[in-house]
Amino acid sequence: MKLLRIVLLALPVSAAVLLGASHFLPAEIDVQQAVFLQQPPEEVYPYLNNPTEWQRWSVLNKQHDPSMIHLYGGPLQGKGARLQWSGDRIGDGQLLFTESIQPGTIAYRQSQPGDTSAILGIFTLQAHKGGTQVVWRQQTALRQTPLAKLQGVLQKYKMRTEAEKGLQGLQKLLGVRKLKS
Repeated sequence: MKLLRIVLLALPVSAAVLLGASHFLPAEIDVQQAVFLQQPPEEVYPYLNNPTEWQRWSVLNKQHDPSMIHLYGGPLQGKGARLQWSGDRIGDGQLLFTESIQPGTIAYRQSQPGDTSAILGIFTLQAHKGGTQVVWRQQTALRQTPLAKLQGVLQKYKMRTEAEKGLQGLQKLLGVRKLKS
Protein backbone atom coordinates (compact mmCIF):
# COMPACT_ATOMS: atom_id res chain seq x y z
CA MET A 1 0.00 0.00 0.00
CA LYS A 2 2.86 2.34 0.84
CA LEU A 3 4.49 1.64 -2.54
CA LEU A 4 1.25 2.45 -4.37
CA ARG A 5 0.98 5.78 -2.52
CA ILE A 6 4.59 6.66 -3.43
CA VAL A 7 3.96 5.84 -7.10
CA LEU A 8 0.73 7.86 -7.15
CA LEU A 9 2.55 10.85 -5.67
CA ALA A 10 5.59 10.49 -7.92
CA LEU A 11 3.62 10.52 -11.19
CA PRO A 12 2.16 14.04 -10.92
CA VAL A 13 5.42 15.39 -9.51
CA SER A 14 7.36 13.87 -12.43
CA ALA A 15 4.84 15.26 -14.92
CA ALA A 16 5.13 18.73 -13.38
CA VAL A 17 8.93 18.60 -13.51
CA LEU A 18 8.88 17.55 -17.21
CA LEU A 19 6.34 20.24 -18.03
CA GLY A 20 8.42 22.89 -16.27
CA ALA A 21 11.67 21.71 -17.85
CA SER A 22 10.15 21.83 -21.34
CA HIS A 23 9.88 25.63 -21.10
CA PHE A 24 13.67 25.80 -21.06
CA LEU A 25 14.10 23.67 -24.19
CA PRO A 26 14.78 25.39 -27.53
CA ALA A 27 11.94 26.31 -29.89
CA GLU A 28 13.80 24.97 -32.92
CA ILE A 29 16.25 22.29 -33.89
CA ASP A 30 19.51 23.24 -35.59
CA VAL A 31 21.87 20.43 -36.59
CA GLN A 32 25.14 20.89 -38.45
CA GLN A 33 27.60 18.20 -39.56
CA ALA A 34 30.69 18.49 -41.73
CA VAL A 35 33.06 16.20 -43.60
CA PHE A 36 36.20 16.73 -45.65
CA LEU A 37 36.30 14.92 -49.00
CA GLN A 38 39.36 14.55 -51.19
CA GLN A 39 37.46 15.43 -54.38
CA PRO A 40 36.93 18.98 -55.68
CA PRO A 41 33.44 20.54 -55.26
CA GLU A 42 32.64 19.89 -58.95
CA GLU A 43 32.91 16.13 -58.35
CA VAL A 44 30.95 16.13 -55.07
CA TYR A 45 28.14 18.44 -56.19
CA PRO A 46 26.33 16.00 -58.56
CA TYR A 47 25.79 13.47 -55.74
CA LEU A 48 23.99 16.09 -53.65
CA ASN A 49 22.19 17.96 -56.44
CA ASN A 50 20.48 14.90 -57.96
CA PRO A 51 17.84 13.19 -55.80
CA THR A 52 18.33 9.87 -57.62
CA GLU A 53 21.86 9.77 -56.16
CA TRP A 54 20.72 10.18 -52.54
CA GLN A 55 19.90 6.50 -52.12
CA ARG A 56 23.58 5.74 -52.82
CA TRP A 57 24.85 7.67 -49.77
CA SER A 58 22.04 8.81 -47.44
CA VAL A 59 19.91 6.77 -45.01
CA LEU A 60 17.09 6.94 -47.56
CA ASN A 61 18.12 3.58 -49.01
CA LYS A 62 17.17 -0.09 -49.06
CA GLN A 63 20.01 -1.13 -46.73
CA HIS A 64 18.57 1.12 -44.02
CA ASP A 65 14.95 0.20 -44.84
CA PRO A 66 14.45 -2.80 -47.18
CA SER A 67 10.82 -1.81 -47.81
CA MET A 68 11.77 1.65 -49.12
CA ILE A 69 10.19 2.91 -52.34
CA HIS A 70 11.45 6.06 -54.12
CA LEU A 71 9.54 8.33 -56.50
CA TYR A 72 11.13 11.25 -58.36
CA GLY A 73 9.55 14.33 -59.92
CA GLY A 74 10.38 17.60 -61.58
CA PRO A 75 13.78 18.05 -63.18
CA LEU A 76 16.36 15.34 -62.51
CA GLN A 77 18.60 17.76 -60.66
CA GLY A 78 18.73 21.23 -59.19
CA LYS A 79 15.94 23.56 -58.16
CA GLY A 80 12.53 21.91 -58.42
CA ALA A 81 13.81 18.32 -58.28
CA ARG A 82 11.77 16.15 -55.92
CA LEU A 83 12.25 12.91 -54.06
CA GLN A 84 9.39 11.09 -52.34
CA TRP A 85 9.90 7.99 -50.24
CA SER A 86 7.91 5.48 -48.30
CA GLY A 87 9.25 2.78 -46.01
CA ASP A 88 8.21 0.79 -42.99
CA ARG A 89 11.23 1.87 -40.96
CA ILE A 90 11.93 5.39 -42.24
CA GLY A 91 8.30 6.41 -42.84
CA ASP A 92 6.97 8.66 -45.59
CA GLY A 93 8.41 11.94 -46.71
CA GLN A 94 9.24 14.33 -49.48
CA LEU A 95 12.29 16.40 -50.30
CA LEU A 96 12.07 19.39 -52.66
CA PHE A 97 15.21 21.15 -53.87
CA THR A 98 14.64 24.89 -53.42
CA GLU A 99 18.03 26.26 -54.47
CA SER A 100 20.98 25.01 -56.47
CA ILE A 101 24.05 27.14 -57.08
CA GLN A 102 26.80 25.09 -58.71
CA PRO A 103 29.19 24.00 -57.26
CA GLY A 104 28.70 25.48 -53.81
CA THR A 105 25.13 25.37 -52.45
CA ILE A 106 22.11 23.08 -52.48
CA ALA A 107 19.06 23.88 -50.36
CA TYR A 108 15.96 21.77 -49.80
CA ARG A 109 12.71 21.51 -47.90
CA GLN A 110 11.88 18.14 -46.32
CA SER A 111 8.36 17.39 -45.13
CA GLN A 112 6.19 14.52 -43.97
CA PRO A 113 2.50 13.96 -44.71
CA GLY A 114 0.25 15.54 -42.11
CA ASP A 115 3.07 17.52 -40.50
CA THR A 116 2.87 21.31 -40.86
CA SER A 117 6.52 21.84 -39.95
CA ALA A 118 9.34 21.17 -42.36
CA ILE A 119 13.07 20.63 -42.18
CA LEU A 120 15.04 23.21 -44.13
CA GLY A 121 18.38 21.83 -45.19
CA ILE A 122 21.39 23.26 -46.94
CA PHE A 123 24.63 21.79 -48.20
CA THR A 124 27.57 24.15 -48.51
CA LEU A 125 30.64 22.98 -50.43
CA GLN A 126 33.88 24.90 -50.00
CA ALA A 127 37.03 24.14 -51.91
CA HIS A 128 40.08 23.63 -49.73
CA LYS A 129 43.56 22.54 -50.64
CA GLY A 130 43.27 18.87 -51.52
CA GLY A 131 39.49 18.60 -51.50
CA THR A 132 36.12 19.90 -50.36
CA GLN A 133 34.63 20.76 -47.00
CA VAL A 134 30.94 19.72 -47.07
CA VAL A 135 28.75 21.27 -44.38
CA TRP A 136 25.21 19.92 -43.98
CA ARG A 137 22.90 22.09 -41.90
CA GLN A 138 19.28 21.28 -41.05
CA GLN A 139 16.78 23.43 -39.17
CA THR A 140 13.17 23.01 -38.13
CA ALA A 141 10.83 24.93 -35.86
CA LEU A 142 9.01 23.04 -33.14
CA ARG A 143 5.42 23.54 -32.13
CA GLN A 144 5.27 25.56 -28.94
CA THR A 145 3.87 22.80 -26.75
CA PRO A 146 5.69 21.02 -23.93
CA LEU A 147 5.30 17.63 -25.60
CA ALA A 148 6.61 18.89 -28.97
CA LYS A 149 9.65 20.43 -27.28
CA LEU A 150 10.38 17.18 -25.42
CA GLN A 151 10.01 15.20 -28.66
CA GLY A 152 12.35 17.73 -30.27
CA VAL A 153 15.21 16.37 -28.14
CA LEU A 154 14.76 12.93 -29.75
CA GLN A 155 14.20 14.43 -33.19
CA LYS A 156 17.46 16.38 -32.93
CA TYR A 157 19.34 13.19 -32.04
CA LYS A 158 17.75 11.39 -35.03
CA MET A 159 18.57 14.25 -37.42
CA ARG A 160 22.18 14.39 -36.21
CA THR A 161 22.61 10.61 -36.52
CA GLU A 162 21.11 10.52 -40.03
CA ALA A 163 23.34 13.42 -41.14
CA GLU A 164 26.45 11.71 -39.74
CA LYS A 165 25.56 8.44 -41.49
CA GLY A 166 24.78 10.29 -44.70
CA LEU A 167 28.08 12.15 -44.78
CA GLN A 168 29.95 8.95 -43.95
CA GLY A 169 28.08 7.26 -46.81
CA LEU A 170 29.07 10.10 -49.17
CA GLN A 171 32.68 9.84 -48.02
CA LYS A 172 32.67 6.08 -48.55
CA LEU A 173 30.97 6.35 -51.97
CA LEU A 174 33.42 8.94 -53.26
CA GLY A 175 36.40 7.11 -51.77
CA VAL A 176 35.40 3.86 -53.48
CA ARG A 177 34.64 5.70 -56.73
CA LYS A 178 38.07 7.32 -56.68
CA LEU A 179 39.80 3.95 -56.16
CA LYS A 180 37.96 2.45 -59.15
CA SER A 181 38.90 5.30 -61.52
